[in-house]
Amino acid sequence: MAEGSPAPAGAPAHHRRTYLVDPGFQLRYALLLAGAGALLALLGGLWLHQAQLQVTELLPLDAEARALVARTDRELLGALAGLAALMALALGVLGVIITHRVAGPVLVLGRYLQAFGAGRYPPVRALRRGDELQRLFGVFAEGVEALRARERAHADLLEAAAAQVRAALPRAPELAATADALLEAARSRRAALSQRPPDSAVPPPP
Repeated sequence: MAEGSPAPAGAPAHHRRTYLVDPGFQLRYALLLAGAGALLALLGGLWLHQAQLQVTELLPLDAEARALVARTDRELLGALAGLAALMALALGVLGVIITHRVAGPVLVLGRYLQAFGAGRYPPVRALRRGDELQRLFGVFAEGVEALRARERAHADLLEAAAAQVRAALPRAPELAATADALLEAARSRRAALSQRPPDSAVPPPP
């Protein structure tokens, strides 16, 4: 999930994608994948190497041929080690990319929840195409829209109550403070509904 840096007025916004949005979670699983890939490559390579040694021992070879076989054997071991390292690197990078598609949406959900805890109800925007947890995020967005609708209804009710109290002020001027409090509560709810999504809550397009 990337964070966009401020752009000058009139200039298009440029975003820098950050793949490690939750390094602890992502690196842990990337290292597990890398280690598993390297281990499998080494085990397969050692099995092939052992099979080659057994076949070589059964052949009647002279000293020169055996020296050539030994040199080839060392080269094979080096190639197997390089293959294991490449597989570990590839699986590690793949692990970072895959976990990014999970960690990003989780980060987004966390930021929206922080906004709700602060009394704000910003509209929820969709995740990127390709992100995981799309169904969960859809249910979350529906719940947020239900909360926003309820807050709008409460604001309407507070404004209606304030209007009724103001209409009664000629007979009960002591209710002026109550009317002001109702209007302030309605304004506060509407302000919470008009908040933009939390900073960096929505990822840039791919």
